[in-house]
Amino acid sequence: MAPGREMRHWGWGEDAHAGPPPTHGIAWLEGLLGGPLDAPAPPVPLADITPPASKLKRRPAAALRAITGSDGVREDDAARVLRAAGKGYPDLVRLRAGDASPAPDAVVLPADAAQVRAVLDACAAADVAIVPFGGGTSVVGGVEPERGGHQAVIALDLGRMARLVDLDARSQLARLEPGLRGPEVEHVLRERGFTLGHYPQSFEYATVGGWVATRSAGQASTGYGRIDALVEGVRMAAPAGDLDLAPHPGTAAGPDLRELVVGSEGALGVLTEVTLRVRPRPEAGLYEAWMLPSFDAGREAFRALIQEGVAPDVARLSDAAETGMSLTLAGLKGAKAALLGRYLSARGVASGCIAIVGWEGSPPRVVARRRATTAVLKRHG
Repeated sequence: MAPGREMRHWGWGEDAHAGPPPTHGIAWLEGLLGGPLDAPAPPVPLADITPPASKLKRRPAAALRAITGSDGVREDDAARVLRAAGKGYPDLVRLRAGDASPAPDAVVLPADAAQVRAVLDACAAADVAIVPFGGGTSVVGGVEPERGGHQAVIALDLGRMARLVDLDARSQLARLEPGLRGPEVEHVLRERGFTLGHYPQSFEYATVGGWVATRSAGQASTGYGRIDALVEGVRMAAPAGDLDLAPHPGTAAGPDLRELVVGSEGALGVLTEVTLRVRPRPEAGLYEAWMLPSFDAGREAFRALIQEGVAPDVARLSDAAETGMSLTLAGLKGAKAALLGRYLSARGVASGCIAIVGWEGSPPRVVARRRATTAVLKRHG
């Protein structure tokens, strides 16, 4: 991410929003693990982590600064550590212990597509590997810098490229730069009466380019579609040249080259612009939690919702373990907890699985869709 937008190096979120886990959550963990927990070892402070010495030579570094400006290339330890890995469990354990060995040799922050093109050309000439970096939320190693046999490796941070380029209200298409984060996307669209409706768990920090590059889903994808269903056009800068796949009407011709780009994880090139299908902002929304007898029952209920054409926009089913954790961390105790327990027991789902469902649209449409969905859920217990 661009300066000022970074998550903490050792975990999710930002220090300003940090807080200790609730005492009832700790008690639950201790019961689950069969004994008291040791006091957590504090993470190694960012200022105390020293990545390996940069291998980026002076001449290519100067060439990159000539392209992006002096503030567009960062070789300081903090910038490199913050882009040394994603947010998967192994990543967090390693960085919490102060191990930033995969850190890139530099971080380059282009301001537009022309600078991306120039950076790719300069790095190709200098034998420097490039790893595109959006929000840094990958949990599968997608942003970890790997130099392979190259002289050096840079993280290409697209955080500066964060504009709504254009919105065609009639066609309901939005052209977006790749560095826009989820909340920023919804903010700029909401001001114009639209929504994208794409809400992965990483929504707060993940970027448009990251969504497309990783073929993101999202908890409202039942109603709005996964990101691959929303992509209408892409622009990508690759080492051999630029790829411009403009939006087009439905066609029977194939193959669709967009399918090569969506989900390519940054391996083929750098996304510089994406055209996504948006929708008018819904007038109303209703979200509920239901308890089903088991995960199998929930799975069959969701299958029926899809096959009968009455699926809600949001459809999320937790297994028994996640359900137990969610109810525990909600902090219900005393009379409220006893009342909920008796209610669920009476319904025969005391040890069941939670389903979160939600509907959006006009108020009458939300009511009608909810009625159709709940009929199926009740049929499945």
